[in-house]
Amino acid sequence: MTSNPSDVDPDLLRVAVAAKGPIGSLGGAWMTDPAEEAATEALGLHDWQLYFLGRHGVLSDVDPDVVAAAAYAFPAARVRSEWEAARRVMTPAEAVQHYVALCHSWGRTRMSGFEGSVRLIDLSQRIVDAVDLPGLPLFAGWRVLPQPADDPARLVHVFQLLREHRGACHGVALVALQMNPLIAILTNEGGAANAAEYGWQPPYPEVTDADRERLQRVERLTDELVAVPYGVLSAAERVEFLELLEAAYSHAFA
Repeated sequence: MTSNPSDVDPDLLRVAVAAKGPIGSLGGAWMTDPAEEAATEALGLHDWQLYFLGRHGVLSDVDPDVVAAAAYAFPAARVRSEWEAARRVMTPAEAVQHYVALCHSWGRTRMSGFEGSVRLIDLSQRIVDAVDLPGLPLFAGWRVLPQPADDPARLVHVFQLLREHRGACHGVALVALQMNPLIAILTNEGGAANAAEYGWQPPYPEVTDADRERLQRVERLTDELVAVPYGVLSAAERVEFLELLEAAYSHAFA
């Protein structure tokens, strides 16, 4: 990263924390939209197969173990099973095209008419462009994808980039603080239900107070890593960014 995380400006940290929720929703809601399920079925895929091949296909036509390194929330066996099943139907590049089209379509449906699009795209893109890439392969893969020309679709595209940035930083934090992804999932909101949905098999280990403390440290480090590229914005622009982000959230989910 461009700075020692412990030296991150408190205001940058505040902005990154405040942006976490809206970015998570605006950059990820399209992944669970009914249109995604319909597209998966129409393409001859099942369950999460389009998600695995479409989201992670930016890594190219690689061995599933490479994908599992980026898709750290899922057990490697599930990643391999879903990837190989989807790969028998289409190439990763084809899946990426279909998956990105869903992202853009959701943007055109939800963000059309949002008056702050142009300015929010500009501010968000500057943050995205300021991210250093070491340790963030999935984000890097998404960042090099072509962006659509129309503002509603492009806005959600850059939201997805910001979301991938945080997700990649979270993976780095888990490794840095030696926290097993399954333990992190069990410790977080959703717990065992999320673990089961992601494909982890019970019986699950018991969550301890030490696990809870470590997850707090992981979240703090994630926030610090995410905050660094926000320094490309001036203090006034950070305020503007958060205001526009909240407005975009209200527009999309009104």
